[in-house]
Amino acid sequence: MGCAAAMAEGTALAPTRFALLQGEDLGAVRAIEQMSFANPWSVEELGWLVQEEEGLCLGVWVGDELIGYGLGQVAEGCFHLASLATAPAWRRQGWGGRLLQELLGWAGQRGCRACRLEVRTSNRAALSLYRNWGFREVGRLERFYTRPVEDGLVMHRELS
Repeated sequence: MGCAAAMAEGTALAPTRFALLQGEDLGAVRAIEQMSFANPWSVEELGWLVQEEEGLCLGVWVGDELIGYGLGQVAEGCFHLASLATAPAWRRQGWGGRLLQELLGWAGQRGCRACRLEVRTSNRAALSLYRNWGFREVGRLERFYTRPVEDGLVMHRELS
């Protein structure tokens, strides 16, 4: 077992909580964002969404450590999931699914009837997660992503 896995396993018994992200969480969100994406959001972009009235930005903590987050926006009965990531030491342990489940629940409480997202065509882990949670492909966006240039898939799921 590697150091990161041992660290994650060793703190898994600490209290877990899901909560709305605040301004003071942006540094930790940005760190995970940089480790997760080729073209990470800036602190300013993250801050705008966290402060936006239509924003729905949720984090998951184990003990005092932010281990994952989901960012999106609620508009016209639809939740647009813009970013979802977990810290590398916490991946492949079900945290992405738990976080997605929480986000969809919060979106439903805010009156959303559906969720939409875009994902890189090469991101097999994310595609698998979203398909397992009932998302289906509804479109393709040519050259949607940069660094590297790549198509994006638009995925959609009804919320019940």
